[in-house]
Amino acid sequence: MASKTLKLGIDNPTMAENTEFITLDFGPFETVHQWKQLPECDEFVGCRRSKHTVVAYKDAIYVFGGDNGKTMLNDLLRFDIREQSWGRAFSIGPPPAPRYHHSAVVYESSMFIFGGYTGDIHSNSNLTNKNDLFEYKFQNGQWVEWKFTGRTPVPRSAHGAAVFDNKLWVFAGYDGNARLNDMWTISLQSGDARSWEKIEQQGACPPTCCNFPVAVARDSMFVFSGQSGAKITNSLFQFHFKNKCWTRISTEHLLRGVPPPPARRYGHTMVAYDRHLYVFGGAADSTLPSDLHCFDLDTQSWAVVPPAPGSSVPSGRLFHAAAGLSSAMYVFGGTVDNNVRSGEMYRFQFSSYPQCTLTSDLSGLLSSQQFCDLKFIVGPEEEAVLAHTALVVARSQCLRARVRHAKDSRERHLEEVYGTTTVPLQDLPLLEVKLKDASPPAFRMVLNYIYTDCMDPAKKIEDPQSSEIVVLMMDVYRLADQFHMRKLEQLCLHYLECTINTRNVLEALCNAAQLKLYVIKEFCLKYIVKETNYSQIVMSREFENLERALMVEIIRRKQAPPACCLAPPVCCAQLDHSAEPSGRQNGAI
Repeated sequence: MASKTLKLGIDNPTMAENTEFITLDFGPFETVHQWKQLPECDEFVGCRRSKHTVVAYKDAIYVFGGDNGKTMLNDLLRFDIREQSWGRAFSIGPPPAPRYHHSAVVYESSMFIFGGYTGDIHSNSNLTNKNDLFEYKFQNGQWVEWKFTGRTPVPRSAHGAAVFDNKLWVFAGYDGNARLNDMWTISLQSGDARSWEKIEQQGACPPTCCNFPVAVARDSMFVFSGQSGAKITNSLFQFHFKNKCWTRISTEHLLRGVPPPPARRYGHTMVAYDRHLYVFGGAADSTLPSDLHCFDLDTQSWAVVPPAPGSSVPSGRLFHAAAGLSSAMYVFGGTVDNNVRSGEMYRFQFSSYPQCTLTSDLSGLLSSQQFCDLKFIVGPEEEAVLAHTALVVARSQCLRARVRHAKDSRERHLEEVYGTTTVPLQDLPLLEVKLKDASPPAFRMVLNYIYTDCMDPAKKIEDPQSSEIVVLMMDVYRLADQFHMRKLEQLCLHYLECTINTRNVLEALCNAAQLKLYVIKEFCLKYIVKETNYSQIVMSREFENLERALMVEIIRRKQAPPACCLAPPVCCAQLDHSAEPSGRQNGAI
């Protein structure tokens, strides 16, 4: 870790008698996005471990509990980030019982430990979940167990915990028999009643889950993936503390030109810094990935963070722990290959670049309709849609030709009316391009793509898999083909392939046949005649009302599939949900 120093010369002779230079120390200088391995924890200080917790306080990282593969632990370790040295933290008073899969948070000058598993890790019969709450005071090293009045949360482990508004918030976890998704809170302020309150959650609450991380940013708590039984997903959920409402964040990437979200996983970590959430590690369908994912809260998009050259990237692991301190993330321990516990400490240097505003600026220009010099007359109702000539002609050769034709027509009109094409700007009529066969909603989406290189149809229609959105996206695909916008065509096909289901496939088939979209029609037919779909679709009321020609085509396709079918040129990868982790392998719940 290098220090960056600037020396300033002194011109004043009087001051120069006392000192020649003023030295300004800017502190540590690190390469952004660089992984650096720090000194490993020696065995005589503390065991290698997993399922522990890590918190940051001032210039130190504190590690509590976990297991070393043989026994549960309740020691408290301290890593000094300036000295880069390990030691046992000073403590007085009875500490919490040895445990793992507990939670740890920092509030003011204290660390709070809640819940977790205790007992013999080799004997499931005496494993016990806890709902106790311990406070460790950093200033004097004292452990204090809190006593409560009133009802308390059910004992649990592998839950999530966060601090907001002077309160501890506990969400979900595992009670020894089932996964949970309840939420409890208790005030941490001195003088307040030590009583728990169960929160009545609103909105799109995550499924019952455990072994997931939480992060707090922008007055909200974020939950990503985790073990949720058959419902396991790679969804990102946001809990708004003020209105106690959950929102499932749409990370649909197919029409936005951004990377997909990380694969579903459990035993991973998530740390908030600036406008980003950083997700590292975990078990992703029987693999231990070592890549670092980043979610941008402003653009609502995921990205993989490439490590800087010379980085010492940690190997894949699960049940490790991480905490953010200053402008870096510290990752300690975990279970690596072959069920081996780790005692390694890594540091990742965050970056905090100003966000690029190009997309939002152009989107704002379109929505405000300022400085527009082009008018599209769309559909049989001749709806006017305003735009900017320079942006439109730069993105579509076909539309460029139509704009040029409109410009020629305007010049002929000016010549007839004024006798010249040179007229004052205020008298210059807008260029008009007529698109009689276009749907105004679909064209507006195409225009939005022209300005921003992405679309989000879910913003306009609540149900992202409804028949309405499928029909709309077919219209967008048809316009993309008409305007020779090949990338948009491919994005539409991707989206339709992932969106078509048993509820909307017949309407999609009818619309594709009517619009002569043969690629989409073929995909619908192949989807309908699949063994897993066929019976449900042909027994539906919608099938009874299907056009006779299409009904016959479906039955014939089922009875005698063609030797060679025209397949869609793209295919959206499907997640394999068959490898659901179960039991307590590697400490999984």
